[in-house]
Amino acid sequence: MKVSREWLEEYSDIDVSTKELADILTMTGSKVEGIEYRGDNIKNVVIGKILEMEKHPDADKLIVTKVDLSGEVVQIVTGAANISVGDIIPIAKDGSELPNDVKIKKGMIRGVESYGMMCSLEELNLTKDQYPDADEDGILILPKELEKELGKTIVDVLELREEIIEFEITSNRPDCLSAEGLGREVAVSLNKEFKKKNNVGAESISARADIESAPTNTNRGTRLLLQICSKSY
Repeated sequence: MKVSREWLEEYSDIDVSTKELADILTMTGSKVEGIEYRGDNIKNVVIGKILEMEKHPDADKLIVTKVDLSGEVVQIVTGAANISVGDIIPIAKDGSELPNDVKIKKGMIRGVESYGMMCSLEELNLTKDQYPDADEDGILILPKELEKELGKTIVDVLELREEIIEFEITSNRPDCLSAEGLGREVAVSLNKEFKKKNNVGAESISARADIESAPTNTNRGTRLLLQICSKSY
């Protein structure tokens, strides 16, 4: 079962590194199989705003855009069909890195220079579960309110950086099959006060515990889009 450190911190004060926490929990009987550091594989991807769009002079299905990155305007060639002038989008700049070891460099596309790439959900290793209103096959369109964040990294703005701890839960420890149960185990292992969440039902806690099906579901970007869609978790 996978649980984020952020969720565990809701139940006790954790004053050690995630690696140290994993070692302590393993020694006290809650085996940790691994730690995943999410967000570290996204570098130099920033928030941008589309200022201009025009047809590519030599390709019917391509568009040449001008994108504002807060004082820096870059030209990007794209084939995306779901974008418009004024849209706020993630931009992988020249020299950026994306999940699955993808590196973005400036280049010529049908004779026109392109200084980066607009990013989709898949390219950022995000899911439809996290962004239910997003176009799964197109560029990720961000809330208009993020215009004030132009030029800032998407990892920081959407709070995509997370430390995920994977536990091996044995059949004799059903009490650890929820975030609350693991939170109690952390508190005991660190000799800290356990902060019971009386306002959260057991069903809700259990549903939040396994974030493999809905990773980073507590990040800011998710909350912003859920507000716009009038949805909540």
